[in-house]
Amino acid sequence: MEHFDDVVTDTAITKAEIDAFVADETKIGERFLGTYPVWTTSGTTGEPGVFVQDETAWTVSDVVGDRWILPALADRSPLSRLITQNLRIALVAVSGGHFAGAAGLELMRRESVYGERRLRLFSPKSPINDLISDLNQYQPAILEGYSTVLVELARAQQNGRLNISPALILPTAEPISATQKRMLRDTFDCVVRELYGATEFVPIAVECEHGNLHANTDWVVLEPVDKDYQPVEPGTPSDTVLITSLANRVQPLVRYDLGDSITIYEEPCPCGSAFPIMEVGGRQGDVLKFETDDGEAVPIFPLALSSVVEEVPGVYRTQIIRTAPTKLAVRFEVTPDATEEEVWKQIERELESFLRTHEISRITVEAAPEPPQREERSGKFRHVWSEVEEPST
Repeated sequence: MEHFDDVVTDTAITKAEIDAFVADETKIGERFLGTYPVWTTSGTTGEPGVFVQDETAWTVSDVVGDRWILPALADRSPLSRLITQNLRIALVAVSGGHFAGAAGLELMRRESVYGERRLRLFSPKSPINDLISDLNQYQPAILEGYSTVLVELARAQQNGRLNISPALILPTAEPISATQKRMLRDTFDCVVRELYGATEFVPIAVECEHGNLHANTDWVVLEPVDKDYQPVEPGTPSDTVLITSLANRVQPLVRYDLGDSITIYEEPCPCGSAFPIMEVGGRQGDVLKFETDDGEAVPIFPLALSSVVEEVPGVYRTQIIRTAPTKLAVRFEVTPDATEEEVWKQIERELESFLRTHEISRITVEAAPEPPQREERSGKFRHVWSEVEEPST
């Protein structure tokens, strides 16, 4: 980010003006200079990033996944559901910033009559019962969002609280196991396709009909490397991955360290595609289950919890750890212009307020004595995890 002005290829774009643009939430879904979509990251693995898209990059992010997904929707049952549900799309993603998911959806809503009528954002911060109620009312044809949220929604469908009939489910943003994807397929009796992407390059890989993630290597170069940035052998998990975007020419990303652990395989896929199969370690986060004041166990999703803290002014980086059944410890670092004492007071207020919206009041929130720590092996920051055994139901 410190070399932003040297890297962008349109001299009308400056970091100062971009920063002012993304600081204005009324601009979410608008194009910078009337031309460029702009996405930001939350900064959970370092300094928040700002990424400008040109028209090719925007188009690629929108359509590359279709080649894996559309054939699966051509059968009679998915097609019938798409028509019955009026092609409505529900995206479960954090709002309140120029994040790729929420801001991209708002851009499509602004620029398309179809988008305005058939695209809706749902927040993972909402109490689970509210999310279930809203989805029951909306009845999406396509449901996309955080993997942990979708798995919890499947449980709600199984016990009768949720009653939707999507044609397609797209888990993304968090790791998901083959067992969990099978659970989604069996519960909703629909097509499920995992998406792996990042703000820097959205459609890195998409799942095929055989359950394998295929890297879109016609638009992005992936280099799995070890901790010394040396290539790893096929079939070996990397320490990180370097990506080169072949789509974006306004802000070139060449051998950009994404921070994820991936494995690329040489073996061909039974689907016949020449695009390589890959697996993702990704950025981990635990779903924490807390007891409400009425004794009900409710899930709190990792990105929902961490974003509450990240949105506090002055927070640079954070980690949230459940250290006891009724205790949360918060590691955090502040920006140079902030004081730890004032920032902590607001973190404490915001977390307690957030938990109260879920009817959870018997939780102690405390500041951890140590700052956020990187995992020794991967060098990455986990968002949220538990040091105690989580309830199974």
